Amino acid sequence: MDLMAYVPHFSEAPNVEYAPIIQHICQQPTEQDELENHIKGNSVGPKLQRWFMRQRILSRKHPLTRWWLKSTSTVNYEISRHIKSYPYMIHPFSSFRIVWESLMTVFTFVGLLIIPVSITFHFENHDNWHIINDMMNIVFLCDIVMWFFTGYYDYRTKVIVLDPRIVALKYLKNYFLIDFMTVLPIGFIDLIIPNSTWYCTTLNMLKILRIRNIIVYSRRLHNVYRMSFQQYKILETFSVIVVCVHWAGCLEYYVPMSVNHLGTLSNDSWIRSSYFRNKKTKVKRYLVCLNRAVTSLVRSAHYLDVKTPEDIILNLILTVVGFLGFMYLLTQFSHLMTTFHITIKRHLKIIQQLQEYMRCKELPHSLQRRLLIFYHYRNRKGFERDAKIINQVSPYLREELILHNYLRLISTVELFKHLPETVVSQLVSELRSEIFMTGDEIVKAGTLGESLYFIACGTVAVYTSTGKEVCHLEDGTYFGEMALVMESDHRIATVIAVETCEVNVLDRNDFRRHISPYPDLLNRLQNVALEHLEKSLALGDAYNLDTPTGPRYINISSIQSSRKDVPSHQTER
Repeated sequence: MDLMAYVPHFSEAPNVEYAPIIQHICQQPTEQDELENHIKGNSVGPKLQRWFMRQRILSRKHPLTRWWLKSTSTVNYEISRHIKSYPYMIHPFSSFRIVWESLMTVFTFVGLLIIPVSITFHFENHDNWHIINDMMNIVFLCDIVMWFFTGYYDYRTKVIVLDPRIVALKYLKNYFLIDFMTVLPIGFIDLIIPNSTWYCTTLNMLKILRIRNIIVYSRRLHNVYRMSFQQYKILETFSVIVVCVHWAGCLEYYVPMSVNHLGTLSNDSWIRSSYFRNKKTKVKRYLVCLNRAVTSLVRSAHYLDVKTPEDIILNLILTVVGFLGFMYLLTQFSHLMTTFHITIKRHLKIIQQLQEYMRCKELPHSLQRRLLIFYHYRNRKGFERDAKIINQVSPYLREELILHNYLRLISTVELFKHLPETVVSQLVSELRSEIFMTGDEIVKAGTLGESLYFIACGTVAVYTSTGKEVCHLEDGTYFGEMALVMESDHRIATVIAVETCEVNVLDRNDFRRHISPYPDLLNRLQNVALEHLEKSLALGDAYNLDTPTGPRYINISSIQSSRKDVPSHQTER
C-alpha cells in the first residue's frame, strides 16, 4: 500500500547513512508507434497513409497539448484513442489544424478585402467577378467540411470530443447556417434566373459574416504562435477595423450604384457630382468613397453632400455603427491596458526578483535554467491565482471548491473509503501542492514515510534501493498511504520525477489530527491496510520482479492500474 509491488528491501531496518548512492537517469520509455501497427507496410501507399494520419492526430509539439492534457500518459492515451476509435476525424490540436487555420485566417482576411472591391468597382465585368467568387466559395466550402470532421475541446467537461455525431450536431446547432450563407451558389442562381445579377451581387455581400471565422481562428492561433494576449488583441482589433472601414467605403459607392441600376437614382446623388466624375481611376474613386465612409463613422456626416434618401439612410447607419465601434474600441483599449499593466508589472517584478536572487547567489547556469522553468510552470498553472481566489471566498464556498478540485484524487484511496464524509472533507483542505522538476527525488528509499502523495499531473519513476527501475506512476495514482497509519514506516523505494510534476501532499500529522475524535478508527484503518496488503500479495506473478526476500507492502493504486495491462490468466491466479 505504500509504493508498488515486490520491491526488494533490506532484511533489517535500513541504515540511511550507508545506503548505496544511486544515479537515476529518468527518461520516458520509448513509446511504440501505434501507427506502425494500425497501418502496416513499407511501400509508398502505407507510408503516405501514416504521414496523413500523423498530420490529423494529436501533435505533441502543439502548445495547447501540454496546456490541456498535462502529462505524457494523457497524451499517449489521447493518440491511441484517436487512432483506434476515430481514425477519420481531425484532432483540434493536430498539425493539420495549425496549418489549415493559419491559411484560412489569411485567405479570409484577403478575401474580405477583395470581395467588396470586385462587387463595387468591377460590377459590369461579370466573368471575372464570378470566377473570383466561385474560387472563394470552393475554399469556404472546404472549411465547412473541415468543421464536420474536426473535434473540439469541451471546456465544461475538460474532454476532447472526437465523436463525429456529436461534432456535427454541435456545428449544425451553432454556426453552420451562418457559414453556409457565405457560400451560396451565386453563379448558379445567376445562370438559371435571368436579370438576377444585381440580386446575386447583394447576396454575395453576406460573405462579411466570415469575419467570425477570422476572430475564432485568431483566438486559437495566438497560443500556437506564442503571442501575448496584448499582441493578439491589438492584431484582432486592427483586423476588424480594417475590414469594417473597407466595406463601409465600398458601400458608399455600391448603394447609389444599386439605386441607379433600379432606375431611381436622383440627379442630386453625390456620385453624379462633377467632383466625383473627375476621378477617372478606380483607385481615386475608392479613396473618395473611403473618405466619406470614415467621415460618417466618426459622426461628421454633416460635412458631406448628402441629399438623396439612400445616402441619408446609409450615412445614418454608418453613424450608428461608428458609435458602436467607438464603444467597442474603448472597451477593448481599457481591457487591454488593464491586463497589460497588471501582467507586465507582476511578470517584471518576479523576473527582476529572480534575476537579483540568481546574481546574488551566483547560481550556475543549469540551476538558473531549472529555476526559470519552475517559475514558468507555476505561473502557467496559475497557483497564485487559485490560492488568491480560494482565500477570498466564504468558508463554505472555499470548502466546496477544494472538495471539487481534489475529490477525484481522494476517492481513489482505499483507506479513505472507510472514513466519515466530514473527515474526508477536512483532509481535502489539508492537501498542499508541490512542484517537482525533472530528476527531483520525491521520496528516498530508507527514509521514514510521513506523507501520502497524489500525482495530479506528470510521470514519476519508481526505483529500488539498488537503483533498478521498477515502474512508472502517472496522473491520478498515489503512493505512501501506509505512512498515514503506521508509526515507523520506512520507504522501500525511491521515487523520481520523470517530467515536471504537480504533486498533492497530505501529512501524517494532519491526518491523525482529523481522525483523533474517532478513537477506534486508527486501529480499524490499520487492519484494513493489512488486509489489502495480503490481497495484493497474490498479484506477485503479474509483475515478474526479482524479490529476494519477498515484498513487504505495495501500492494499491499502482496494482489496480497495472492489472489492466496484465493478461487475464495471470491476474486470476
